[in-house]
Amino acid sequence: MVTISVDDQFNVAKEIADMMYEIDPAGEHVPFSDTDEALEYVKEENPDVAWLDIEMPGISGLELSMEIKKASPMTNIIFVTGHEKFAYQSFQLHASGFILKPATIDALKRELENLRNPVEVKRTGILRVQCFGNFEVFDKDDHPVKFKRSRSKEILAYLIDRRGALCSVGELCGVLFEDREEDRALKKQLRVFLSSLKDDLAKIGAADVLVKGWNAYGVDCSLINCDYLNYLKGDNQAVNSFLGEYMIQYTWAEMTLGELIMKPEGM
Repeated sequence: MVTISVDDQFNVAKEIADMMYEIDPAGEHVPFSDTDEALEYVKEENPDVAWLDIEMPGISGLELSMEIKKASPMTNIIFVTGHEKFAYQSFQLHASGFILKPATIDALKRELENLRNPVEVKRTGILRVQCFGNFEVFDKDDHPVKFKRSRSKEILAYLIDRRGALCSVGELCGVLFEDREEDRALKKQLRVFLSSLKDDLAKIGAADVLVKGWNAYGVDCSLINCDYLNYLKGDNQAVNSFLGEYMIQYTWAEMTLGELIMKPEGM
């Protein structure tokens, strides 16, 4: 999906673009504060959705919407404003939708589900994983994944931290149980956690994410949409989302955090 957001306050337009990247990571979402630049982009790219502020100096969002419709008739126009008084005018212009400021992800999703000209949101991967801040996992419908055992979730976190490299049973025991000497009992516990992780992933149709080797485990990174992995690829959205915190609930993640902090700009 390709979208634009236009507001005379660029930070407001960028907030909408950032939320769109959370909803549709595989799309292109461009913020504008200059209406002429926005219109030029529309003529070249024919975006699927245009999020428009109404009250702007020079040309208003209502006037801009008419110019966009001339240039790209299939673009869905959604007005984003702080005033309900414009609702009637927006519907007179056959806008796809109307939301009040401040915009929220829920409001954006609601409008995207009811577009005048429907657009398919392409999803990347069958899991969305957040590593920056707390480690959290979401299914293909963006619902938080519930893990029966917290250690199973930690195993998944570590395998993602290892970027899909196969990790031996001994390595996983060392991470989960730290200073305890590896023995048969620890390996048995680890097998319980791994079995639980398999079940948790299978319930959400993500069983293929976990990869098994000879006495070792990894993850298929191609099935995961992850801020950390995207950051390593130089993705601007992921780079901007890193605020100096990484999997903060796990002490072993501090080494990777140090590497991220030391990483030079531009990679």
